Amino acid sequence: ACAAKPPTPGDSGTMAAPSLALEVFLYFGKLWDVVFWLISFMVFCYKGYNLPYPVNAYEMEFTYLFMYLLVEPPRLFLGSQGNKSVRAGPLWASMVLAGFVLFMHVYYIVAQTFVLRVDYWMNIISLAFLSAQFLLSGTQALDFMRGA
Repeated sequence: ACAAKPPTPGDSGTMAAPSLALEVFLYFGKLWDVVFWLISFMVFCYKGYNLPYPVNAYEMEFTYLFMYLLVEPPRLFLGSQGNKSVRAGPLWASMVLAGFVLFMHVYYIVAQTFVLRVDYWMNIISLAFLSAQFLLSGTQALDFMRGA
């Protein structure tokens, strides 16, 4: 019969486990992202129709919204898969993609041509989700690396 290896001194004998907190933040972050994107799209339509944008500024800012769709879903997927499969690699990749998402939210708060209150608060909420997901992903990735 196979006997389990006894834990060595300083070894708890347990493996790292997926984080429920991270998975909850990723799940509700996905739901928030849908709301964020739809409201942002409507706000951009309003601003493009009613506000005097400089040449090419509106197109660039509106394009960032679609670039968000190319980065945010894969970032959340990688974070969730890394957490569920107890692998650090996808979590690190998710954290790298978070850099672009962070840039976009900060840009929309401080550098956008016209920042409405709804823009400001929606991006603040998104930054709160992003920060929690980033910190939890980082701690999970480190735990997974220690447990390997």
